Amino acid sequence: MTSTPLTKTVALVDPLWVGHHPMYFSQFTAAFLRLGAFVIGLCPEPGEAFSAARAASIREVADFDRRVSTHKLPAGKKSWFNGRFEGDPARTYQRWKRCADTIFEAEQATNRKVDLVFFPYLDSYLRFLPFPSVPHLTIDRPWSGLYLRNHHHGETDSPVKSLRMLAKGDAIIRSPLCRGIGVLDERFIDPMKRYTRKDVHAFPDVTDSALPAAPYALAEEIRAKAGGRKIIGLLGMERRKGLLNLLRVAEKARELRLPLYFACGGRYERPEYSDEEHALVEQTARRVASGEIDNLHFTLPGGRIPAEEDFNAVFRTFDVAWAAYEGFEGSSGTLGKAAAFDIPCLATAGECIGHRIEGYRTGLTIPEGDSDRALEALRRILDGRDWEDKPLHGDYARFREDHGLARLDSLLGGILSRV
Repeated sequence: MTSTPLTKTVALVDPLWVGHHPMYFSQFTAAFLRLGAFVIGLCPEPGEAFSAARAASIREVADFDRRVSTHKLPAGKKSWFNGRFEGDPARTYQRWKRCADTIFEAEQATNRKVDLVFFPYLDSYLRFLPFPSVPHLTIDRPWSGLYLRNHHHGETDSPVKSLRMLAKGDAIIRSPLCRGIGVLDERFIDPMKRYTRKDVHAFPDVTDSALPAAPYALAEEIRAKAGGRKIIGLLGMERRKGLLNLLRVAEKARELRLPLYFACGGRYERPEYSDEEHALVEQTARRVASGEIDNLHFTLPGGRIPAEEDFNAVFRTFDVAWAAYEGFEGSSGTLGKAAAFDIPCLATAGECIGHRIEGYRTGLTIPEGDSDRALEALRRILDGRDWEDKPLHGDYARFREDHGLARLDSLLGGILSRV
């Protein structure tokens, strides 16, 4: 394992606190601590971040309380382009400026000078601001980060792509202060290196697989309602995760009286759905509540499962994890969770998720939104067969190794060594 003296201080910065952001924040905190650094955490919920990171690190870092200091960073706002994007030229710059101001305040409070600024979600600091001078004008410190939505680099060269590259803001990565970046989708590393002229590494999509000390009520409820039926599960009811198709598949399975139970949990993102789609979703929830639909756990409005251990407890009830995303190109923590518990996935063919499922043979893929094919795939997965009727032996161990903590520590250690 790479190590470095405690003389180095890392500022970990994330203005978003939804979905898996808290989990990523605690994982990066733990990794930098294992590498011997002092960590200053800046995020919207510093108390929650401190507690989660402490739980993730306490077995390996005896002096956690002395080496971590968390501070409040106001949450990021949507752009003034009707709220459609993560940023705009003004608000993205404001994020850099707010980051710089909060780092300065944290340095004063801790009496430490930040040596490296690391962004677990770099995307928020790029959009619509393609100027490499911005980091120097604001934080003026070496920096790095994890870039999640980098798929525009795979597009064919054209005037439209050139405009998109400007809007994405990737030119900031050319900043002399940048010490290289990481990506979760390894397919576009070469064109990114050519464009940014920086080191780009494939980071592991690390997950936390810890379980709660006591049974979690929602997990127990799902098991009880399933009544021995195989459970197909989705956590996070976002449109891109294929919720609508899952509901269609559940209805088909009910009509055919198949011994399958579908479980949906997490927050329902109402703004992502049209009025017509939302009406269908509401109708489904009413039919579940009335008992008309008995093979589906589905309630509105839903809500985020705050503790990662509880999230894992629910996830571990699944016999198949639903990863049949729609209109989505990137990596997903669902695959890491599934591999942690040896759970096969149903995924959409193509893009990063489908590429990994097929490569590791940890499930089957289907055309996007195809409910008939999805139902057939579920039958085959539960029978342990692939599309050619060959045994479906998933290489979960290799997935865990490729996306494990040892690789994360090695990559972050390399970045720290260049500071």
